[in-house]
Amino acid sequence: MTIATEKTPSPASSGQRALKSIHNAFAKAATLNPLKSGKAAPSWEAIGKKAYEIWMLRGQEQGHDQEHWFEAEQQLRQG
Repeated sequence: MTIATEKTPSPASSGQRALKSIHNAFAKAATLNPLKSGKAAPSWEAIGKKAYEIWMLRGQEQGHDQEHWFEAEQQLRQG
């Protein structure tokens, strides 16, 4: 005598659930990250040229190189 039994799908293992959770977290972070806007990031060369322009426009002020760099990067990202 043979008894037919149905196999019920086994619940996902805790490892699979964790992996899915991590995947979802990365997907959400990518959509929230303003740097991942789909536009290509400006090249270092372009940022350097823009930072130099800012430096020249501000009277070649010394000690503000990082400010000039970050401002140039921001301007180029905004388009």
